[in-house]
Amino acid sequence: MNNNQISNRTFTKLSKIWYHGTSSEYFDSLSNNIDLSQCKEYTDFGKGFYLTSNFNQASKHAENRVAFEGEAIVFVFELNIGKLKSDFSSKIWVEMNPEWSDFIYLNRSKLETFTHGYDYVYGGVADGKIHTVIKNRDQGRIDSETFYKYVCNYPNYDQLSIHNQEIFDYNIINKIGVVNAYVKSKQYNGIKELGS
Repeated sequence: MNNNQISNRTFTKLSKIWYHGTSSEYFDSLSNNIDLSQCKEYTDFGKGFYLTSNFNQASKHAENRVAFEGEAIVFVFELNIGKLKSDFSSKIWVEMNPEWSDFIYLNRSKLETFTHGYDYVYGGVADGKIHTVIKNRDQGRIDSETFYKYVCNYPNYDQLSIHNQEIFDYNIINKIGVVNAYVKSKQYNGIKELGS
């Protein structure tokens, strides 16, 4: 896929249903509540809780999270779009363009501390294996345009990152289920079988 095809994809409509793929090792903690202070830093849109409207994307992410133990599971959430849009600040990256990739670079680079003030951010997904590209840009080996070309590899993937704890605390987004990765109809109950 070339950058012209990617840049034609737009991210304008928030979905009502969202997915978060992970390992069953996190089932208990995520079932109790979402605590943004526990989220990783240096991610595409900054420290936050990430979701996608693409079930297969969430399933692949869950599969990648499972190391030697656990199962690939997907949490299913329902979003109150109207309340989110009316009560919280946002940045919607309608296109995967150089400004989008610069925003990702600022969030992922460890050269300087960068914190945006958005409650949630929505847009395309950068290539997850960009640590070397970040390092090369940090060291001036590549410019913004070259960085953009490297990170635009997933035109069918999207991400919604939540950066304000109140979005969870005030039930703007609610967990409605947990399923096995790749099988929406198979509920995951978190109970380990004997002998496992």
